[in-house]
Amino acid sequence: MGLCIEQNVQRLIDSKGWTIYRLSKNSGVSLTVLYSLGKKKSGPTAETLIKIAKALDVTVDELVREEK
Repeated sequence: MGLCIEQNVQRLIDSKGWTIYRLSKNSGVSLTVLYSLGKKKSGPTAETLIKIAKALDVTVDELVREEK
């Protein structure tokens, strides 16, 4: 799950022309947490997902959905 989220976040920040640093500032999620999105098997916490989704103006579902 974590790897899917990491790929979706990267795709979304690329589409906005953002950097991971800007996402960190806009979401209030630390760079450490953002860089470790794909490293944990269980993925990020619900609170982290909500903060990232709000900053990117997408739904949590868009962050966690696996591309087929």
